[in-house]
Amino acid sequence: MSHFPENDESDCCNRPKERRRSFLDIGGANSINKFASSYTRAQSYLGLSLVETSLGQEVEGDLSPCTSLYDAATESAIDDDHRDDQEGLDQINTFSFEHDENTSLLSRRASKADSERLITGDSTAPQTIFNCINTLMGIGMLSLPFGFRLSGWVIGTSMLLFSSLVTNISAKMMGRILRKYPHLMSYGDIAHLYGGQGINIIVTLVFTFDLLGAMISLIILFSDSFYILFPSLQKGLLKGIIVTVLFLLSFLPLSVLSLVSLLGIICTTLLIVVIIICGLLTTSSPGSLITPAFTNIWPSEYKYLLLSLGLFMAPWGGHPVFPELYRDMRHPSKFSKCCNIAFGITFNLDYLIAVIGFLMFGTDCQDSLTKNLMTNKNYPEWVRPLICLFMGLLPVSKLPLITRPIITVYESFFKLNQTNYTVVKNGIRQEVYGIKRVLSRAIFCVLLFLISLIFNSFGKVISFLGSAICFTICMTLPFIFYLKFYENDISIIERVLIKAGIIFGVIFSLIGTYGSIVIDI
Repeated sequence: MSHFPENDESDCCNRPKERRRSFLDIGGANSINKFASSYTRAQSYLGLSLVETSLGQEVEGDLSPCTSLYDAATESAIDDDHRDDQEGLDQINTFSFEHDENTSLLSRRASKADSERLITGDSTAPQTIFNCINTLMGIGMLSLPFGFRLSGWVIGTSMLLFSSLVTNISAKMMGRILRKYPHLMSYGDIAHLYGGQGINIIVTLVFTFDLLGAMISLIILFSDSFYILFPSLQKGLLKGIIVTVLFLLSFLPLSVLSLVSLLGIICTTLLIVVIIICGLLTTSSPGSLITPAFTNIWPSEYKYLLLSLGLFMAPWGGHPVFPELYRDMRHPSKFSKCCNIAFGITFNLDYLIAVIGFLMFGTDCQDSLTKNLMTNKNYPEWVRPLICLFMGLLPVSKLPLITRPIITVYESFFKLNQTNYTVVKNGIRQEVYGIKRVLSRAIFCVLLFLISLIFNSFGKVISFLGSAICFTICMTLPFIFYLKFYENDISIIERVLIKAGIIFGVIFSLIGTYGSIVIDI
């Protein structure tokens, strides 16, 4: 009679358990699990790095905030093609990563272990392309048909193509800067290396206004859509409802918010499908692709071009996240190719929405395409509630993640985020919020609600963001940074073209901002 040695049982119990592989692991580096991991990291960059790394802690001298915290070991981890692909996959299944979400992203990079966990450099080219497209595809595309109404076919197509090309070039320029200076990790780091803490704070303020404008635009989109479906409700009440939902969701951990943000991708994709279906469902204009509405080749009034500038630039405002996506790549040398593909796909999708919406509604295009869809009586009854559902889920999926950086910064400033934890089942830590922290978030949401009552035009808010913010952070500043860091490596012709781009970026930003404030339709 055979039996096992006495210590076999204990060895078996102590042996690390391997995670059972499933169809989610098929595909190796490009499996669903790997895509999930890459997507979650990208959402964490969007939700944390824009503001926290610039204002989260003080820095001294002229060093980049990450210079003293980032070492060769991290760069090696980023470029190493033979890293352990299995590490961290257990957390990917639940879209969760172990870290203190109330410590700034910069602080979490202070240790080598944290750096290698968060900035794994494990994203493949397809995953980076997906994350870039997800970053670029936002609610700004809903105003593109309105932009074509203002500018006409010829100028509208030219402006959208110009915006796509120039932002693609500037994104690749930032990738080259990061390649030259391996210690830089974020957009704020590049700004800090360029001009010290002063320029870093200025850039951070621009990011803050960008985030605030994005919040307002989502709140307006929600209130406008539900007001069409429920006209008996006041828009102020509807804004209060979505802000209240935001307050409740703000207490969710980042891992959950990253999962919730998937709703935004789903809603955006389904919205494009519904728009095309609506255009094919009816032969009566307006709202038909079979019988297109009257459209204009040139702008009816050239002053409207000032308002349309920001509308065509707004969809390309992903540059604050691109440095993080670059650092997260397994092969950073492929970043330029990834940008070409991502910007190309995004341009085709944006142009598709612009063309379809303009053909369907022509000179009657409103500042949000969803308004035309929901008010068109030629469509079946199910269209209005379905569009309204999408417009409800979009803010719910995006607002908490966009709001998180600002909340974290002011809580850090007032020392309100000294979070206590309680250990629950299976060793999982759960945050315990104090009354001061809850009240501070309530006050923030009240202030956000009051600000949202001031603005009622979705199109004008998008135009302002595109002009004042996107021209600055996606065109002017990257060109300025590149001109300094590669001053001795570029030809005279390149130098002249870059300087011309800086001048045009400043001019377009100024006149576009003026148009978004002064011009009414």
